[in-house]
Amino acid sequence: MWMRIKRTLKALPKWQLGVLGIFFGIIFLTIFGPYLAPFPTETADPLSRLVPPGGKHWLGTDENGMDIFSRVLAAPRTDVVIGVVATFISVVIGAPLGVLVALYETRGKAGATAFAETFMRLLEVMQSFPVFVFAMVLVAVFGGSLTNIIIAIAFVNTPVFIRLVRAEVLTLVQRPFAEAARAVGNNEMRLGFRHIFPNAFPVVMVQVSVTVGFAILLTAGLSFVGAGVRPPTPELGAMIASGAKYLIIEQWWPALFPGIALGLTVFSFGIFGEILNLAMEPRAVRKDLDRRRTNALESAAGEAAAVPVAVAASVGASAAPVLAVSDLSVAVGDAGGQELISNISFSLAPGESMAIVGESGSGKSVLVKSVLQLLPFPLEVTSGAVRYGDIDLVGMEKRKLRKLRSREIAAILPNAKSQLNPLTTVGAMLTSALKAHEKISNKDAIARSIELLEMVGITDPELRLSAFPHELSGGMAQRVCLALALMYRPRLLIADEPTAGLDVTIQRQVLDLTRDLARDAGTARLVITGDFGIAAHYCDRVAVMQAGRIVEANRTEELFASPQHPYTKYLLSCVQV
Repeated sequence: MWMRIKRTLKALPKWQLGVLGIFFGIIFLTIFGPYLAPFPTETADPLSRLVPPGGKHWLGTDENGMDIFSRVLAAPRTDVVIGVVATFISVVIGAPLGVLVALYETRGKAGATAFAETFMRLLEVMQSFPVFVFAMVLVAVFGGSLTNIIIAIAFVNTPVFIRLVRAEVLTLVQRPFAEAARAVGNNEMRLGFRHIFPNAFPVVMVQVSVTVGFAILLTAGLSFVGAGVRPPTPELGAMIASGAKYLIIEQWWPALFPGIALGLTVFSFGIFGEILNLAMEPRAVRKDLDRRRTNALESAAGEAAAVPVAVAASVGASAAPVLAVSDLSVAVGDAGGQELISNISFSLAPGESMAIVGESGSGKSVLVKSVLQLLPFPLEVTSGAVRYGDIDLVGMEKRKLRKLRSREIAAILPNAKSQLNPLTTVGAMLTSALKAHEKISNKDAIARSIELLEMVGITDPELRLSAFPHELSGGMAQRVCLALALMYRPRLLIADEPTAGLDVTIQRQVLDLTRDLARDAGTARLVITGDFGIAAHYCDRVAVMQAGRIVEANRTEELFASPQHPYTKYLLSCVQV
């Protein structure tokens, strides 16, 4: 953390460093300001009224004879404490509500969606009132005590965090790493709070800093109109209000110096949020790690996996299928919507591997998400069945479906780096996946994680546990995804474009590794790819998709030797296997 902060400070322009100094100066005054004041801050001195700035009183005195410099030193304790506490309450209430509302919206159920919509409309009604007027009314109704002021400011700021977090979660929930987190069995609450919300946290922190500044400004505004902190408590808004009436007779100092202090305070909190966002970026620190680790990570892409090859047991023709898809159709919304895949049927026996090939847009990824029951709203299965053994996965209760994911049905989704949570280390992702399915101590989870990384051929696994996704090569990231998918030796592995974005050498390593580990566990594999070479070398059967339909399916050798459908012939004419 200290290295990250040090690197961030080095990258800042000088003016931001100056603002950062002002910010920490204000924090210092919040803690120690009243003790540094050379004069009493709440005791009137009628004989020293409106003394201009000079030797004894550096910033002059106000209408009650109190030293302005002393009161400016003491005022941050009131303003900053109110702003920080009110904002903290807003975040604690607003952020979880924002996550919950977003999760309800993404469920696709009528009741959940109606609840989320109603809740957001109520927020819009609240925010339609001017914030300052709303806060002033609340303080006027419930009284001007310090507690009521904090509650009023927190109340008017809470909708800001609800809407911000909701918007971020709705964006992030569609990201590949969120789909991958679902695929390993995380429930909706764990997905929202453990995987998605931490990725929204930097944006929330920037808003926190801005909102603290706004809360300070709102506190000063309430005091300025007489609805906030009462004199003689040193507070910048009240000081500006008491001094403003003397500007007309050219006694400017009672209002000017508190006004400058208020402006610097609000401005410094806003800039601090941007600096904090830079400091929270994982890349800011990782580039300064020791040479041994950097070299180890950079050389990982060229390492071959040292995993023993196991011979798969022969599968009899009468073996019951692990996966049986029959007449599966998916449309947008309902049966009357646009159909994306139509009447898909195939089966997959234990230990067998099957490729689904086709051009981009042919419906391969929709098929994968249908099998995994990860279809995003508003896509729906309109007909057909997806049977895993004797269980129909379509419409299955989510709680029961989560128990199957990762333990019995595993997935490798496209673009490995995007599947990994960018703010979470490899070790945290592996231990989180383990804890999603079993009660296990941190020590045992770490030991298991090391074993999993060794299983997929990653050297120096203890070192890799603390690596972030951006530090991994494409091949290393794909191996981590493979470790997540095969941690429980599932009966069914679904690999959607498992080599997307990898160079040819790493593609071969990953595919060999996937095949060998699947053979060792007797796992059936469904491989989604646009590469006929992968289908030819790694799969027992091939099915060709066009425009959402399977137009031809056969044993691999027979399909390549004697394609029947014109579309299959066309695709084979475009490639050389």
